Amino acid sequence: MAESEERIYGKNLVCICVESDENNDIQGVMWTPYEEDGIAFKSAYDLVMQMDYLYDDWDFPQRTTSYRSFCKKDKTKDFHNPNSIRKREPIRSLKSFKGEKATFLVQVKFRQHSSWQGQVLWAEKKKKSHFRSVLELMKLFESALEQSEE
Repeated sequence: MAESEERIYGKNLVCICVESDENNDIQGVMWTPYEEDGIAFKSAYDLVMQMDYLYDDWDFPQRTTSYRSFCKKDKTKDFHNPNSIRKREPIRSLKSFKGEKATFLVQVKFRQHSSWQGQVLWAEKKKKSHFRSVLELMKLFESALEQSEE
């Protein structure tokens, strides 16, 4: 996992503004280039779920597998959105948003094997790293927050 001082680009960038990190969990606001308002999250789990719903709505990056469930399968959730992100124009740049504790620009390139793969830029340090799973992304957030507290 090489880190470098680079920028990341893509239609599906999101800006994660971490406002607090109490009890080993993060809270803050997620910004996208397409929605007027920020999307608040109260925990890392909440952030991951909000992002996943967003990618489903954008239909990008597309899931390669259907989610398993203990309930009866709802086939209406396995569709491709005709109004996908590919047909939308951004309404804003994400450069101006800053979190109290940290700011991350995340680009999920793939949603394979029921997880995510992509890259993340820690804005304050201009360090970029690739991740191979959602867990690895959360570990990168954790390491950045630990480093910024020192």
